[in-house]
Amino acid sequence: MNYELVFNQILILFFLLIVGYICRKLNIITQPLTKGITDFVLKVTLPAMIIESMQMPFSFDSLLKSGKILIISFFIYLFTIFLSFFVPKILKSKNDEIGVFRFALVFSNTVFMGYPVVRAVFGEEGIFYTAIYNLPFNFLVFTLGIMYLIQKDNEKIKINKKMILNPGIISVFIGFFIFIFSIKLPYAVSGTLKLLGDVTTPLSMIVIGSLLAKTKLKTIFGNVRVYLITALRLLFIPFIVWLIMRNFIDDYLLLGIPILISAMPVAANSAILAEEYGGNAELSSQIVFISTLFSVFTIPIIVKLFIA
Repeated sequence: MNYELVFNQILILFFLLIVGYICRKLNIITQPLTKGITDFVLKVTLPAMIIESMQMPFSFDSLLKSGKILIISFFIYLFTIFLSFFVPKILKSKNDEIGVFRFALVFSNTVFMGYPVVRAVFGEEGIFYTAIYNLPFNFLVFTLGIMYLIQKDNEKIKINKKMILNPGIISVFIGFFIFIFSIKLPYAVSGTLKLLGDVTTPLSMIVIGSLLAKTKLKTIFGNVRVYLITALRLLFIPFIVWLIMRNFIDDYLLLGIPILISAMPVAANSAILAEEYGGNAELSSQIVFISTLFSVFTIPIIVKLFIA
């Protein structure tokens, strides 16, 4: 396994975040442009990435593994959702921190970092099963995730049409339909989707860096609870996943992919969705920044200890 490739892939994503930070500080990227890029990512490039990633041949040989990894994914999300209900309160989080920390515990960077890191560790075969594993993420992040980010403690959440009928959800259903029926899109269409999807990662990290530029460095590094949530996200959750699954799963991919995805930093969607729906975008950006920074070191450790 090429550990240098894994390390460099994560480092590239972090450098993209730094580019966004610098561009905002130099006023190359302005607040209106940040909002425009955010809308473009959420409504165009991310849906394109989801649809394109699910254009895979559906065979009966892969059906059993696909079902297993989907079930594994659901159980891991149930575990992290359960964890998210009490951990922020144990940490005595502030009212406007609770939703962000809950999101951080449940949603790792499965798309923007998950796919490239999985490719580096498992190769192309890993991409197929990662796409299946990510199906619950694609649905939950645009429903439960948004609810978390806009929620205040002891405040009733109001579900509106915008939260349910959004491009992210619609693209999941389109992609799933294409996957189930093995529909092969025309080359010009699939090529367009791929090109659009490919810019999702750099644009997302640049947006996060731009959002971070609004805060002082002392603020970014000064919240102790952010470090504790980051430790849970990067180390505790993948360790628990490994500890439980090793007793039931002996397939290399079915064991390794959930562990690796669980070890990803906080989903970049956190800051983007918080900005879009009026959540705490500043704190979301901070925890994405900190978790991505430390993941440069923790992901290779997780790969070495639990996957290699």
